[in-house]
Amino acid sequence: MESIIKFFDPDKAIVLAFLTITLIVGIIAGRDIKNIKDYAIANKSYSTPVLALTLLATMIGGGTTTGDTAQFFQDGLVYLIPSLAIPIAIFLAAKYIAPKFDNRFDGMISVSDIIKYFYGVKAEVFSGLVGYAVCLGVLGVQFTALGSLMASFLSINYSTAIYIACSLIVCYSTFGGIKSVTMTDVLQFAILIVVIPLVASVAITEVGGLAKVFSNPDLTYHFHILSHPKFDEYIALFLFMVIPLIIFQPHLIQRYLMAQNHNQLSRITYIYSFLSFALIFIVVCMAFSALKLFPNIEPKTVIPTIIDNLLPPFMKGVAISGMIAVIMSTADSSLNSAGILIAHNVFPEKCFNTEIGKLNLMKVSTLITGALGIFISLQNYNIVSLLVITSLLLVSSIGIPLLFGLLKFKVSKESFWVCNLVSIISFLAAEIVGIPNFSIPIIIALLGFIGFISTHIIQNRCIAFVDPKVPNKKKNIKFNNIPLIKIISKYLPTPKNIYQYSNDKVKRYGANYLMFGIFCCINYVVPYFMWTYQEPTHYLIMLGLRIFAGMLCVGLLMKDYWPEKLKHYFPLYWHFTLMYCLPFVTTVMLIILEAHYEWLINLTLSIMLLTMLVDWLSFILISLVGMLFGFLFYELVIGDAILPADFETIYLSIYVYLFASLIGILFARPKELNSEERLEAMQLFGGAIAHEVKTPLATINMGAQYISLLAQKVIDKKQAISSIAEKDNTLKTLQETCILLKKASIEGISTVDRLLTSLKAMVIAQDKDEYSIKECLEETIKDFMVSTESLGKVNINIENDIIFYGSKHYIKHVLYNLFSNALKHGGSNVEIDIWSEGHKLYFKDYGKGISKEDLPHIFERFYTKSSKGTGIGLSFCKMVMEEMGGALECRSELGKYTEFILKFG
Repeated sequence: MESIIKFFDPDKAIVLAFLTITLIVGIIAGRDIKNIKDYAIANKSYSTPVLALTLLATMIGGGTTTGDTAQFFQDGLVYLIPSLAIPIAIFLAAKYIAPKFDNRFDGMISVSDIIKYFYGVKAEVFSGLVGYAVCLGVLGVQFTALGSLMASFLSINYSTAIYIACSLIVCYSTFGGIKSVTMTDVLQFAILIVVIPLVASVAITEVGGLAKVFSNPDLTYHFHILSHPKFDEYIALFLFMVIPLIIFQPHLIQRYLMAQNHNQLSRITYIYSFLSFALIFIVVCMAFSALKLFPNIEPKTVIPTIIDNLLPPFMKGVAISGMIAVIMSTADSSLNSAGILIAHNVFPEKCFNTEIGKLNLMKVSTLITGALGIFISLQNYNIVSLLVITSLLLVSSIGIPLLFGLLKFKVSKESFWVCNLVSIISFLAAEIVGIPNFSIPIIIALLGFIGFISTHIIQNRCIAFVDPKVPNKKKNIKFNNIPLIKIISKYLPTPKNIYQYSNDKVKRYGANYLMFGIFCCINYVVPYFMWTYQEPTHYLIMLGLRIFAGMLCVGLLMKDYWPEKLKHYFPLYWHFTLMYCLPFVTTVMLIILEAHYEWLINLTLSIMLLTMLVDWLSFILISLVGMLFGFLFYELVIGDAILPADFETIYLSIYVYLFASLIGILFARPKELNSEERLEAMQLFGGAIAHEVKTPLATINMGAQYISLLAQKVIDKKQAISSIAEKDNTLKTLQETCILLKKASIEGISTVDRLLTSLKAMVIAQDKDEYSIKECLEETIKDFMVSTESLGKVNINIENDIIFYGSKHYIKHVLYNLFSNALKHGGSNVEIDIWSEGHKLYFKDYGKGISKEDLPHIFERFYTKSSKGTGIGLSFCKMVMEEMGGALECRSELGKYTEFILKFG
């Protein structure tokens, strides 16, 4: 081995191999780029795992690893304050922002496209310039860090390192756009997710385990939090970073626009939020291990020092590759976003009219941006201050306006420009006055918010929200004007709000009170497996807690015998019982028995049981309230709570609580939530079926009553059939009524069949073959005429028939649905034009059209504006076309027409 290492450096070979593989993967992945959507968002073609990996690789940049490690090494645990703000902000983004990325933004490829949607073209250009400046600054910083790392490790000149590594990034990013960036991100994430824990593990092992890592008597300063001199600075930074503005960075929004739907987006954001906590723990471990092993090194060299001194050959090369991957994953994303912003949002659209021209402009812009990044890194400019300024401007030009727009405030161009003007003036004033640097971000964000919301209130005389689903007579938008005091009071923990919250949660998630009551009666009244071998010091209090818990559970079992007036308060009783029996009692007993192993096990069981019984929000609230009251109860009734001070117990307690919570939330709740969603969909669909078949059933009922009257007439008059036919046409009427009944029954059966077809979650066709669209159209019209007297004026002009491979049954279903919608919304005399161009079939009706606000939502499942609709037809039609490799698009103008385009692959 030594002889091999002497003549051949395996670590350098591994790094060069990694760079070569990255280039090859990037070039291969970037082939077949046909248009700017392919180049910018890959036409939304990636699955949830791939999107999650590229988002994680992009966000876990050098600042998250090397930068945070340096800060923990220098300042200690107080840096947890701003560090924890990131996962909290990401969690808030997953909860409140990701679900807002709906069909309104289909076809958009950059963050400035969304700004244009809300605030107009000038705002688009301005945000594009600011976003470009930020991306270019980030690119320069990342290129500089990459060049330094490569030069140090490969023992080559800094300039040569820049040209090698950075040119590689520019090459595949320019050639393949987001497809190349995404696949290289996946490769880079695969490396860094192995390397970061590996480096931490080696460092912890070298120190002697976690207990020794955090028990260094020389690190008293690093354990100070409240008394730390930077406490105020980090609190201000926390307040700024906890606002979910971090997600509005250009390269992250681009990842959001790549998602197929908001559910996929929420999932990948939640994933990153949870993984962020684990990443913070790993970073802290590396920093404190380095403090023990290398106390005198520079903070920014913590990770390189650990790699260089502790890792053996081969592993060192893998680790360096991981560090390079960390930097590259952020650099290539920033480069790609910068090229798109400048070419797509800043340059006038008139520059290039063809798709190929726009694509080439985007590639040239990316190439020039990459060259600028290399130039900046070669000059060793100090661009950190410039990057800070542009990043703060990004908050006002993109972050705050997008936040208000996505949260459905009634936004305006004036609010956008006032927000930016206030932020710029605030920054200049802060610099002149000499306000501490750590206060500037929160001041600018706060004043930007005030500027935006003040303009909003002045214009609307209240806080106004936009509801695109309920049209206003004038603007097709309904504005819900809500006083600020009502918004605040809605979230205060008043008795009314607590009762309403509890009632809503039980209605939605149910209450498994019977099984819980039986289990806890046995668990608390007869605690045969809970006794510790230590002699309890507060036996009577422990016994009293158990007996009261048992009594509460008996109350659950007796629920059916409660007075009717008290049953209204059962949800409150249910949640109070859960709070008392699980977190409250467990907390008190844990403190009494000094965190004995048996009660740590019981803590784990209690947490997992609670996650199975309630939703995640209720779990968090009940857990926090229960533990707080448990701690206060011990302080008031027993005395000062003395928690175990040894590291092993503290670490084990945190480990148990954290992972038991995550396991419960991630694995126990999703299965139940899926069942609830299916049940909700079934209830909605049941109502839809009842509504749709009501008309044909009413017709059948009316016809049956009329036949009964005719039959009674025959019996009463005792007339012969022939005489009836001669005198009053009763026989003819009877015949017509029978035809009507037959027609109504066919319509009812057809309606139910179409609804059942539309409800399918996927398209599984048994009749796939080559078919003629003209033949399908003729058969659909024939079938439609069976249940409809008039089809209006239908003009069909299909000179060149379209031969497609797919399901005839499902294509007829799509066409039937389009005819049905045209007649439903345009009347029986609506004019319909149908024609073909190449592999596209156009279906245009001249009915009342669709408003701009509704158009982005028409393909959403269960979205409907009509009391007669189900909201599932067009959603399934789009699914049918996409399953065949085609697409279904819609264009419409309110009051004029609606045009559907069926694209066959």
